[in-house]
Amino acid sequence: MKVDRRFEELYRSEFQTVFRAVRALCGDAGIAEDATQEAFARALARWRRLRDRPWVAGWVTTTAMNAARRSLRRRSVPPPPVLEDRDLDASVDLWTQVRLLPARQQEAVILHYVMDLSVADSAAAMGCEDGTVKAHLARARTALRIQLEETHDDR
Repeated sequence: MKVDRRFEELYRSEFQTVFRAVRALCGDAGIAEDATQEAFARALARWRRLRDRPWVAGWVTTTAMNAARRSLRRRSVPPPPVLEDRDLDASVDLWTQVRLLPARQQEAVILHYVMDLSVADSAAAMGCEDGTVKAHLARARTALRIQLEETHDDR
């Protein structure tokens, strides 16, 4: 099967970004990889409708996050914490708290802050209005600030 050049470019340029975003959300590299691959496969199947959309990377990311959530619901063992090279405690605390946010707030945070999509592109990827994304981001920031302050105060 001949694959559209633009899809190949999207895959090459965005796979690692989507994978990192989903791994940050779920904390499991295996689930993140499977979910990312599933999302790109779904994008390829819908490529005629998606190819000209500026938010296609956001759509793939949202699809991958949903696939990862489905996998995590079927799993009985909690995911391990995400460990990165920079300030490990802060990174683990942040992503632990992001995972506790409602699903739509998680999506908004990942699309806007990790994927660096504009509010408009995040809204298009999530299938909602700009104001809804702004509300999700505001609620997420408030919840994260409160939770991280409590976590810091407990130390």
